[in-house]
Amino acid sequence: MEVLWLFDRDGKGFITAVELAGCMAKMGHPLAHKELRELMREADFDGDGVISFSEFSSIMAKLSMDFLGVSFSTY
Repeated sequence: MEVLWLFDRDGKGFITAVELAGCMAKMGHPLAHKELRELMREADFDGDGVISFSEFSSIMAKLSMDFLGVSFSTY
């Protein structure tokens, strides 16, 4: 949950596209407008235009599983 607050700069409990783009840029991964739209579309399951805590948690779990799968397959 602490990671969500790194992205949720205004503390409203969800991540906007602007917040996501800003955090990604600060982490050295600036997103093109098209990439940002695609990422928001993938993460925003209910289509309300923001990423909620549950949506964020689901995406992080999937990314973790993908990462672990790649790690295990290389050894």
